[in-house]
Formats: sequence, C-alpha cells, structure tokens
Amino acid sequence: MLFGVGFTLMTLPAYGQNRDQKIDRMAVQIEEMKTEMTLLQRQIQTMQDTLNKTTGEMTSLVNQMSDNISAVRRAQSSVSTNSQDASSQLTSMGERLSATDRRMEKLSEQFAQLKKLIEDIPKQPVLGQITPGNPEQLFAAAYADYTRGNYDLALSEFRQYVETYPGSELSDNAQYWIGEILHAQRKFAESVNEFEKVMTVNPKGDKAPAALYKRGLVLLEMGNRQTAIEQLVAVVKNYPRTPEASLATQKLQEVAPDALEASTAETPKKSESQPPRTNPRTKKP
Repeated sequence: MLFGVGFTLMTLPAYGQNRDQKIDRMAVQIEEMKTEMTLLQRQIQTMQDTLNKTTGEMTSLVNQMSDNISAVRRAQSSVSTNSQDASSQLTSMGERLSATDRRMEKLSEQFAQLKKLIEDIPKQPVLGQITPGNPEQLFAAAYADYTRGNYDLALSEFRQYVETYPGSELSDNAQYWIGEILHAQRKFAESVNEFEKVMTVNPKGDKAPAALYKRGLVLLEMGNRQTAIEQLVAVVKNYPRTPEASLATQKLQEVAPDALEASTAETPKKSESQPPRTNPRTKKP
C-alpha cells in the first residue's frame, strides 16, 4: 500500500508538467485562432464582393451551356427518331450532326471559361486595393493571403511591410511570417535566415521566442542537430516564462534530454530580451 502511494506521488510532478505544456500549446493556438477569425471575416466579405461581381458572368455561361445541352439532346433525339428513314434524311442528318459538333465545341469552350473563372477567384488579392500609408491594412492583407495559401503574394506583402514600416510594432511579426512562408515552401535554408532576422528587427518583440523556437525546428528538419539543440536550449534559458519555452523543453526531452538536463542545472538568468507581456485580446499574429 505504501509503495503504491509513493509511486503516485512521484508521477504527480510529471503529470503537472505535461498539463502545463498542453496549456501553453493551447494558449498559442487560441491566440492564432483569434487573429485568424478576425482576418477570415474580412476575407469572407471580400470574397463575397468578388463573387457578386462574377456571378452575372457565371450565370450567363451556365445558361448558354444549358441551352446548348438542350439543343444537342433535341438533335440527338431527332436523329434517333429518323434513323429508320436514313436514306431520305441523309442530308438533313448531316446538317444536324454538323450543328451538333459546333454546339459541342462551343460547349467545351464555355466549360473552359467557367473553369478558369472559378480557378481565378481564390487567387485574387483579399483586398482589391490597399490604401497607401495604411500599415494595418497591408499586414491584414498579407496575413490573409498567407492563410489562403497565396504564399508568393503574401511573401511580397510581408516584405513590403518590413521595408516600409521597419519601426512598426508589427515589423517583427511580419518578419516572422516571412520565415513561416519560406518554410511552408520547403525553402529551409532561407527560412532559417529569415527567422534569425526577427531578433534583428526587434529583439524585445513578442515574436523573438517564437522565431528562435521555429528556427530550431527547421534546423532539425535540415539535419543540423547540434545547432538546432543550441537554439532550443536558448529558448528555454532566455525566455523561460513563454509558451515557446515549454514547447522547446518538450522537444528537447525527445531529441536531447542530456542537453536539457545540463541547461536546467544552471541558474536561470532573466534575459534582457524577455518579450513584454501582451494582452491576449489585442495580440497580433
């Protein structure tokens, strides 16, 4: 009985640590979801406006296609009905078949037009026109394009933001998403370099620990294990009270428990680059 109680008490700290790590991961996900919800609302409205503009053209194409399909069916029905008297209807049948071929060609063209029209809708910018001098609008457009998978457009917009508003509160955020986009495009080496620039843009910004953590993960994917471990250890040591520190701890437990044990044995020091605490309701992506 005493052995069972002792074992239970020993497992409680590990259980609590896992619970805290899960809570930290959930906190990061919730913040990202809040931002995405806001931007998705803008995106839906913009897509609705775009659809309204194209509905007339699509409706016209569909109606024409429907008329041609009906004509083709009538022609086929007529040919079938008169097939028994083929000798007397040969000339008329040839004309009907020619007309049917023309309608089928037209129908194929209309299908191609409709397909292209539908395919082009998601590729249009979320904001048809970005007001010059409006950093919030530019950032929102870039992030929305990223969430929709328009990576090249989003990359261009985020780069424009960093270049145009280098001292903005969101400049480090924009730089971080440049790294994320390049990682999504599997340009790992470029992604690592862009994540490193986040600390240059704003070493005290709230994206510094996230960029350092993500840089470590990308380095692991590239097979650069030693440098990756150093990055993850740096997250734990320099940003001990952040969700990224908990995630880095969990990753180190998987890939390098010895390095984690060595880092925790040292006396933790408060980093000057500790990101400011932000209000979760106003935190940007």
